[in-house]
Amino acid sequence: MNRKLGAAAVIVAVAAATFVSVPAAQAAPRQLRAVDATVITEVTPVGIKATGLAVEYDGTVDLGSVEIDTAAFDVDVTLTRPGMAPATGKRTVVDAYSNDDTSFSDQQKPGRFIILELDDDDALAPAVSFVGREYFYNLHGAYTVSQVQSIVGNVPRAGHSGHEVNAQRINGHPGRDVTNSEVRNLIIEDFGHGTFVADSGTTLPYRYFTPKLEQGKSYPLVVTLHGAGESGTDNFAQLAGNQLATAFADPARQARHSAYVLSPQTNPSDSNMGRWPTPTMVQTVVELVEQTLADNPQIDPDRIYISGVSMGSMGSWSVLQERSDLFAGALLICGRGDEAAAVANLSDFPIWAVHSIDDANVAYDAEGSDYRIFRAFEDAGVTVTWSEWSGLGSDVEKEAAAAEALDRAHAEGSSHLFTTFPAGTTPVFPHGSWIPTYTNDVIIDWLFAQ
Repeated sequence: MNRKLGAAAVIVAVAAATFVSVPAAQAAPRQLRAVDATVITEVTPVGIKATGLAVEYDGTVDLGSVEIDTAAFDVDVTLTRPGMAPATGKRTVVDAYSNDDTSFSDQQKPGRFIILELDDDDALAPAVSFVGREYFYNLHGAYTVSQVQSIVGNVPRAGHSGHEVNAQRINGHPGRDVTNSEVRNLIIEDFGHGTFVADSGTTLPYRYFTPKLEQGKSYPLVVTLHGAGESGTDNFAQLAGNQLATAFADPARQARHSAYVLSPQTNPSDSNMGRWPTPTMVQTVVELVEQTLADNPQIDPDRIYISGVSMGSMGSWSVLQERSDLFAGALLICGRGDEAAAVANLSDFPIWAVHSIDDANVAYDAEGSDYRIFRAFEDAGVTVTWSEWSGLGSDVEKEAAAAEALDRAHAEGSSHLFTTFPAGTTPVFPHGSWIPTYTNDVIIDWLFAQ
């Protein structure tokens, strides 16, 4: 045997054996760690609440179909604002899943985030406190989250050889808290902002929502006037205090009625700008609407609506008595105005008003109240459709009641509808008759039909 040939053959054999050998054990996948968090807020019927937390990891979370145990996370919150002792406590996680961005989803997706949906009935869910008016908490750095249990997925990880290794595992790290650095305000973030200067020199901050526009199509405009509690200089409270504005920009509502939304804010520290019904503010609102119409050629000038809550309802009555020709319909909640002026100028103008009978902030039967104005309409021979139902019923029950009232209005040829919530049937407090109103699709559909 030729030794050189034999040696070469051995080398070739060894090389071949090395090439086809069983692969070495793969290194364990890198452990993911939570590195940041984002608080997610939504404007509910009773105001803005923190309803979710997006926990960010330093790599892609891919757990397959494994459901994440909500007990895997502890969430603590400390809410502060000037002049108030901190409010601290825990939040309840009601659902958890991975996602590719900081939003809610109806299905789990691979991504850098684990979304924690939080119970909106938690005592510390509100992002606002009420002490005469709304005071909004600073949510940046208010939430801390710790993953206290390990999470194991069911998607096998393949090495470069094609052989499977262990499914993804994210180890718990109790006591290593991650504090949120960001806040995401759903729907509110879709509003632009600006400042309008009227001919009088009055400046008025405002927020505006633009729908998804299609070429050649026109869209209605909804003008909203907030209540006294949402006054300020932050250009935020008029969107966050309740659903007066955001209800119209909600994706589900936009799918039903695509529309522009315009939401200015009064300044309570300015004697001319503190209240909507003043002549200065009425004229400023009118000019802002006219300018918005001029700047947005796809607004349908025949479908401009106004809606107001409390002081905003008072302002709406004043605006309509001056320039009802600008508008096609109004939805007015727990306000008051000038009875004689309303009868003289608005007897043919479509209005649906809602007012709780036990309202202590704007008395139901006080001079100039919504109720008294509608009585004045009726006394003047204007057909009014009256209705009464509980604001505490289910959405189905409340919409059925509204539909019955609307059917009667159509049968009577009435464009004036008045709804009363009986004593003790308004959610949260008797003045809050807007709470069950802006979730009622029948009432909103009526407005957009004008």
